[in-house]
Amino acid sequence: MLNLETFKQYWDKQFPDLRLRRDNYVIAVSGGVDSIVLAHLMHLTKSRCSIAHVNFNLRGEESKRDEEFVRTLASKYNFELQLHSVDTAKYAQTYKMGIQEAAREIRYAWFETLLGQGQILLTAHHADDQVETILMQLFRGTGLHGLTGIPNRRKDILNLARPLLSFTKEQILDYAHKEGIDFVEDSSNAKDDYTRNLIRNTLLPQVQELYPSVKTNIFLTGERIAEAEKIVEKTMNDFWKKGLKTKKGILTIPISYWHKVKDNSTYSWAFIKRYGFKAAQINEVHKLLEASNGAYLASSSHRFIKYQDNIQIVPLTNTAEHTMVYAGEGKLNIQSGNLHFELIEATKVITINPDPKIAYLNADLISWPLLVRTWQASDYFYPLGLRKKKKLPHFLGGLKLSPALKEKATVLASGDKILWVIGHRIDDRFKFTEHTKQVLKITFT
Repeated sequence: MLNLETFKQYWDKQFPDLRLRRDNYVIAVSGGVDSIVLAHLMHLTKSRCSIAHVNFNLRGEESKRDEEFVRTLASKYNFELQLHSVDTAKYAQTYKMGIQEAAREIRYAWFETLLGQGQILLTAHHADDQVETILMQLFRGTGLHGLTGIPNRRKDILNLARPLLSFTKEQILDYAHKEGIDFVEDSSNAKDDYTRNLIRNTLLPQVQELYPSVKTNIFLTGERIAEAEKIVEKTMNDFWKKGLKTKKGILTIPISYWHKVKDNSTYSWAFIKRYGFKAAQINEVHKLLEASNGAYLASSSHRFIKYQDNIQIVPLTNTAEHTMVYAGEGKLNIQSGNLHFELIEATKVITINPDPKIAYLNADLISWPLLVRTWQASDYFYPLGLRKKKKLPHFLGGLKLSPALKEKATVLASGDKILWVIGHRIDDRFKFTEHTKQVLKITFT
């Protein structure tokens, strides 16, 4: 049963971090019975609220009617009203997506811009929505997480709560009837044009003839799956945490460790989804474990690289290093570390530190400014001690660097000439000699 008392009880149990009379809420209101009942309940609690309404302009005069209805409601409850009108059909056509997907994207993107400091968005999703969502996810072949349905709380990009999620549509309609609450009907809800409507209007009523308690059973099953998922997630996170290592600044997982759970796709999925991979790529990732050295697989955000007996986890970046150096003294931060520059009279350089992370260059031959940049396949230089030029890809390959470290290598250049492959070797043409007057000493950390 839904009333003010049961609403408050659910709120206190599910949202211990939120206070009805102390926090500030934005209620998403369409004009339908669900959101109107939510607005009425929040009004009765005397909470600080505003109303947000999106006019999707999909139903002509009916869309205008909904907007006017919500405007009147906000005035009645003395709630601030925020409106957003958009051509949803044009948006869907432009970005090549379905109307429902476009409407959802528009709605939540706008909500993100609305929420001020400390505000919480409230939506009127209810138990019937939860049942429909679980069925849709099941039919799509989702994993365990999809079968948990709609969460009652989000604290990511949106600070969101769903305080009607445990109440059924029937209970919401009964509350509206008893309280004499007016609302508007969306005529599109009666059509089976969308998957959710087809499940709601056709499939579930047919199943209820065989299993009268099907909605309750699915809802409770979703809650049990959500509880089980927390246990599964903790177990798998603990497992992968023990196996992850950082080697030379690169996150790696030993292949031998992965083989412990290779036959369990649930473990692999729990790991790879962190790095932007999709469930359909699980088999490809497993093949990578047996691939040749240097083979890799990319997601939208990372690459998994097979290197020796490990899988390296390397973030993708579209920002190549390109930093100008204007002064001969001081410290410079670059993506891979720090460079410290010193100009020294050649006569004061008594000994040379052989550490490849320290470069001693003939400052007399250098033209300023210098450039620190990511190496390119066409680059070449004359490695110290050699009289012949060498292409950068061949030089770096000879260092036996892992693919990830090779990709991160940077050079210090003067014009079109490379002075130093940073951290590895200077160019023989820029070494200092007995004729050098001034030395540029650079230390890489």
